[in-house]
Amino acid sequence: MKIKTGLIVIFLFQAFLPWCRSQATDFPNDNTCYDPLIRTIQLFREDNELSDPVIQLNTDDRLTLRFDDLAPDIRRYKFTFRHCEAGWSTSADLPVSDYIDGFREENIDQFSYSYNTTIRYIHYEASFPTGSMKPKLSGNYLLIVYEEDPSLPVFTLRFMVVESTALSVIGNIAQSAEVASRYSRQQIDFVIRLNGFTVRDVEREIRVAVKQNGRTDNVLYLSKPRFARSDELDYRFDEAISFNGGNQFRYFDTKSLQYQSERIERIIFDTATQVFLLPDLPRTYKQYVFEEDLNGRFFIKNEDHAEHSATEADYAWVHFRMPWPEEIRTGSFHVLGELTCWQADNRSMMQYNPAGREYELDLLLKQGYYNYVYVLKLKGKINLDESFFEGNHWETENDYTVLVYYREAGSLYDRLLSVATINAIRP
Repeated sequence: MKIKTGLIVIFLFQAFLPWCRSQATDFPNDNTCYDPLIRTIQLFREDNELSDPVIQLNTDDRLTLRFDDLAPDIRRYKFTFRHCEAGWSTSADLPVSDYIDGFREENIDQFSYSYNTTIRYIHYEASFPTGSMKPKLSGNYLLIVYEEDPSLPVFTLRFMVVESTALSVIGNIAQSAEVASRYSRQQIDFVIRLNGFTVRDVEREIRVAVKQNGRTDNVLYLSKPRFARSDELDYRFDEAISFNGGNQFRYFDTKSLQYQSERIERIIFDTATQVFLLPDLPRTYKQYVFEEDLNGRFFIKNEDHAEHSATEADYAWVHFRMPWPEEIRTGSFHVLGELTCWQADNRSMMQYNPAGREYELDLLLKQGYYNYVYVLKLKGKINLDESFFEGNHWETENDYTVLVYYREAGSLYDRLLSVATINAIRP
């Protein structure tokens, strides 16, 4: 495995930057980074780094945006957002003035230089909604960060704005009712209690999405409940509302680079720090073992005598290795989690090393604690296969988010009425 250096990588990134930007003109409404100099992108509810980016409409709720720029000079970033439908297509018939109150863009003015780090970076932060720019409507939104032209984003992130309604979601996770998948899949049983909210045509007005952890590849969209009562929509005991259980997330800890934590084989100090993880062995047929995890998230922390981790946490090349007897030609392996924006793309794709008979990936990551899993992306398929290397267990602790959208006749957008998280283990 090749040793990576910070300066060479930055020069290569700068060479490829114009090409990356040119590809972003028609960009999807997804969590995507188009600039390889941008690292450690986080969007969360203010003061809770491990929360989902969801705020309540017309309240004091705010989201915090953080990211690092490896470019040597300050760049002037701006942000805006666009409204999206329940399935994340753009709300094309909705004028911007209908969903943004105030200005249509904001500057990101809060930045600071890294301190005492081997790889230099500039740390940027912003919080929104602001007094001069806020969402008017509930629903799905795409945050767009750019320099001059919003049609050429630096990166995009999804967030949601939910209404305050009496509607509630009550549910639990069970073994799949299908005999063949009883020990590998999790069934999500839930009821939507309308609590006085009026729905005239359930099939046309209500759309429900169910999401597993932070993944976007396997979201289920439900058109109708099994039973609709006067004050309740029942989605229980439906075999179609199920997911592969997967396995507990793998993890590594780089909060300190002065010692080797449990999952680290060795650390080499060069022009850029190299962290070699222990080879990850397949868990396909291993018995399920519960270990606490962050369900794919990460948090930033430097425990090596740092006061402000945002600017004093260093970057290191983290080397992932996955032994495998031969290269798989029908698809590609990816490292999946918040550390790769939950995307199975070129950044997260592993390369096969025939000499070492293993798949490898090098990621430049900031000091912290990280979760991840390995997934197989088969050619021509959207859904990622975690069972190939990680195995599937119905007992796995996962977060499932149920999102309830409402669109009455004649409306131009999907309202978001409720966001509820159901955990497979915790009440």
